Amino acid sequence: MNQQTRLILVEGVPFTGKSTTSEYVTTQLELNGHAAHWVSEGVMLQHHFPNVMAVLDRQQIVAESALRAEWHVFVEDVQAATSIFVVDSALSYAAVDPLLMEDRPLAAIHAELRHIAELCATLQPRVIHLTGDVERLVPASIVERGAGWQQHMVEQAEATPYQQARGRTGVAGATRLQHDSQELLRAVLAQDGWPTLTLDVTGSDRTTHQRAILDFLGLDEAQIERPVLDRSLLQAYVGTYTTDDPERVNKLLFVRLEEDTLTLHTSNQRYGPLVPVSTTRFHLQASPLDLEFVVEPGLTRALTLLTSDGKTHSYRRA
Repeated sequence: MNQQTRLILVEGVPFTGKSTTSEYVTTQLELNGHAAHWVSEGVMLQHHFPNVMAVLDRQQIVAESALRAEWHVFVEDVQAATSIFVVDSALSYAAVDPLLMEDRPLAAIHAELRHIAELCATLQPRVIHLTGDVERLVPASIVERGAGWQQHMVEQAEATPYQQARGRTGVAGATRLQHDSQELLRAVLAQDGWPTLTLDVTGSDRTTHQRAILDFLGLDEAQIERPVLDRSLLQAYVGTYTTDDPERVNKLLFVRLEEDTLTLHTSNQRYGPLVPVSTTRFHLQASPLDLEFVVEPGLTRALTLLTSDGKTHSYRRA
């Protein structure tokens, strides 16, 4: 591992496995003796790029001065840290996409990304760019994540000047936007000096890609040990959980058993598999969330949702 590298960026369009990959990279860095800090997509936008988040939500337009200011502060935060930052989608969602959605000229987008590259140069960044056939990835993402994800993806795309100028609507329009975003980022990385590993994840062999990532970063593969839980124990956690917590948008959580893996759902979206940490604690894969099941004399009564900011949210079994 290059001892000067302070920033690893995992980039790509939705459903290429960015969060899973960035979490894997963080774990492998730690197991190889490097202090590492994973910044998930949501945390990245909320904590480091709030103005960009407002742009993506169509609450304001891109202001280059605000974009540069947030990147400047972000770079300072990484420089001040004692760990390597592994960041999910910073270039994609905090640079390329908001500028593309505003229908900015390609030359202007490249100019902004060159400026960001200059800001990041002292961090010796490395980029893992996950690409794929969006005509296959988008339908797969809808099947996996549900109707809520489809509605969000389509509505976000249709609200942009870029799509409106081209008369694009629906899933087909959103798919085309993702294709354009992927190709623009590919061109930016090729032309603007970012050390990059590009992997096509369409129907991919995850093990082969993980090996390529470790080689790119100069890391040895370290095995991750997880407890293996009996199906009967997993079955005990299956059910519907509800909360009166005013901070929670999702008042209902559904824990289901798919083959031999617990998965977390809301009413209109599948969030993903739950990875066992202990007999009662599970990690929501590719997220900054953990779940702790509350078991009282042989019966699961509740669960506690633990977030990366240290907050806890209680759900009782319905």
